[in-house]
Amino acid sequence: MSVVLLAIIIVLLTYLTWNFVTGKPKNSPPGIIRLPLWGSYWFLLWGNYYFPHQTVAYYVKKLKSKIIGCYFGNAYTVIVNDYASVKEVLTRKEFDGRLGDNYIFQARANGKKLGMFFNDDYEWKQQRRFSLHNMRNLGFGRRHTQLESVLAEELDVLVDTMKNGPINDKEKQVVDKDRVLFPDILSPISANYIWAVMANKRLARTETGEEHESLRELCKWARTFQAGGDTSGGAISLTPWLRYFGNLFGYTDFINGNQAIINFVKNFINELNDSNESLSEETDDAFIPTYLREMKKIHEKAGDNSEDIDAKMFSTEQLVMICTDFMFPALSAVPAVATNCIKYMIHYPEVMKRVQEEIDSVVGPNRLPAWDDRSRLPFTEAVIREVMRTETITPLSVGHRCTETTQFFEYTIPENTLMLTNLAAMHNDPDLWGDPENFRPDRFIEDGKIVKDLTLPFGLGRRVCAGETFARFIIFELFTTLVQNFDFERLEGQPTSLQDKIPGLIVQPKSLWIKFKARQ
Repeated sequence: MSVVLLAIIIVLLTYLTWNFVTGKPKNSPPGIIRLPLWGSYWFLLWGNYYFPHQTVAYYVKKLKSKIIGCYFGNAYTVIVNDYASVKEVLTRKEFDGRLGDNYIFQARANGKKLGMFFNDDYEWKQQRRFSLHNMRNLGFGRRHTQLESVLAEELDVLVDTMKNGPINDKEKQVVDKDRVLFPDILSPISANYIWAVMANKRLARTETGEEHESLRELCKWARTFQAGGDTSGGAISLTPWLRYFGNLFGYTDFINGNQAIINFVKNFINELNDSNESLSEETDDAFIPTYLREMKKIHEKAGDNSEDIDAKMFSTEQLVMICTDFMFPALSAVPAVATNCIKYMIHYPEVMKRVQEEIDSVVGPNRLPAWDDRSRLPFTEAVIREVMRTETITPLSVGHRCTETTQFFEYTIPENTLMLTNLAAMHNDPDLWGDPENFRPDRFIEDGKIVKDLTLPFGLGRRVCAGETFARFIIFELFTTLVQNFDFERLEGQPTSLQDKIPGLIVQPKSLWIKFKARQ
């Protein structure tokens, strides 16, 4: 009897184990098997620990499907890898949800669902509407004379710093004769530009270098935060107790980087509250005072009603996280993309020469390129697009959550399924690009004109990156100004390989010194 019972137990355990390892929702895409604790994430890490998204290509080929399923911990996940399925996820309302109770993203907001990027409830919709409306009026995503003048001043500073050399000890750390440190040299521009939207302030270049250096430190913290969300960050999301191992899994960097931006924003808010002058002026000079004025009106209207929805939505901690969400991409992603553009120029000097010739013929040497020149610089624009296609800095983008059970092509997607758009795979899909392995900017040009852009580095639909126009503008200005005024070359001993990258929430190029020479 004991032998029969033992056999039954073994068979039952075998069945339960097999069902766990291979099981998946009914009518779901072909999938990767899973193991306890981290689910299918084990196998993605096994294929490429630092860049697990690259392992997905192996399973797409093995499973013969551009749509595949897997498990991140206990969370059922669908990864889409081609243009049609990526576009479907990004444009359908059913997939507008975010990551829900993801620990690592709530940890940055003291355990609350605050901010813009990782929130998806009613509060998010209202806050997003208010924030984008007011920020666009201030130049975030549309033309704004005052904001463009800030950028023009910063570009002049950049060119002067490189041509005439540093004016303080701080600048000597990023410019040394014929060498310049990327992306650090770009930090003041990126930070000052977004801060002009938030606070209508510009931290100037001075002989002490303290203000500009504070912006460089701010960008370094932003990059630290992004890097803290790498493979280890994924592990902490699935098993939060790993945070007790400190920085072994990058958690300390993630939190400290996030807190540095929060403190920067809080300090300015405290200054405004102490002076109270900006809150009494009915002007649209900057986002933070505009938000504080609106918050004051709403709270005065609500009075003692603690259940007032609007009063709950508008709070200082909500404002801080909204600013933090908008600032992180400007502080880290923009310099990363611009640095990638320069790295590709030192690898493809013939492309750099073509860009320079186009800028010389359209803009000339006596002024800096402007946004109005973009339509007349098709090859230059094509180069930027090709760099962003080849180097997708958010390979899996930001995760979406299915808010209701729905049909997706021939599959059924259960409610609360995590949907990942593999932008890196889509940007390197031979069916879409023909020869994606080749760096070929001319793929975006036809009959001398720029053609429709099928890349989606900023996403699409209602969840598209709110700063897309803002980012494209500053990347264009940075790249064109640099190649208009300087030639760039590799510097021996530096991480100039195109494979020298830092994983994280965004994939960043490693900091590197690049040799430069002023053009005559």
